[in-house]
Amino acid sequence: MSILAFSDQIISRLKNDLEVLKMDGENKLIQFESAFHLVDRALDKIKLFMDKYEFASDTEEIEFFKHHMTYLLRESVYFSELFNMESVKPAGSEHEIRKFYEKELLSVQEFLQSNQNLYNYLLMRKENQDKVFFLRSAQAPVYKPNLFWHTLDTRYCTVYTLYCARIMGTLSLAGYIHDQLLFLHDAKSPVNEGKNPQLLWTGKKADLVELVYALKTSNAINYGNASVTELATILAEVFGRELQGYYRTFLEIKTRKKNRTVFLDKCKESLEAYMSSFEAAK
Repeated sequence: MSILAFSDQIISRLKNDLEVLKMDGENKLIQFESAFHLVDRALDKIKLFMDKYEFASDTEEIEFFKHHMTYLLRESVYFSELFNMESVKPAGSEHEIRKFYEKELLSVQEFLQSNQNLYNYLLMRKENQDKVFFLRSAQAPVYKPNLFWHTLDTRYCTVYTLYCARIMGTLSLAGYIHDQLLFLHDAKSPVNEGKNPQLLWTGKKADLVELVYALKTSNAINYGNASVTELATILAEVFGRELQGYYRTFLEIKTRKKNRTVFLDKCKESLEAYMSSFEAAK
């Protein structure tokens, strides 16, 4: 079995286990700690497989370290940072909690700005430096001096795999913080009280997230001044669909390999077929 097929199996099982864990009634810290250990065990299985495996080609190695190992390390970073953040969250007033999350979000933004070049490389889905970044034999120059990189076990990871994982994990953390701020906003808002939406979103959550970001990037709402949070809040209210975690869902949409705008393309095809039906009836 190829390492890509094996890691696909491991990642699929991990995602299922994490989904089950979300439904657990335990407190957040226990959930985040348990999630971290689930990821850690998945990484151990991958490393054990790698000890006896030789990559068939540079392409396979790049694919593994750019996507598969990055995903696992991203989840490790995400749940580790979540645990650390929630463990020091103040137990005070809503105002204090809001200030805490806003400060954490500022730190996230500063981290992303300090790694803007690599963040842009990932965001723009570039590939021209993949051989430098994701081949263990490449001896890639260190992006920023850091003593930690000298202790990195390069049998299982490249420096840039870890860099990318930290960026993606931090983006996921930003999504979580956005959700908490949105929850605090909704908790004090009387808008949703006693409402029973007549229109229910019966499609996938990812489809609604696609629509949210499409409306944002089209500048069709408030001349483009409406934020993603505002759009997500309104559409969730209109269609009676929970949208917490929408930013994390958006990150998953961005990493689709073939077609990233599945729902929007389906809407376009359906509308064109509907209009064509009128022409055929003439």
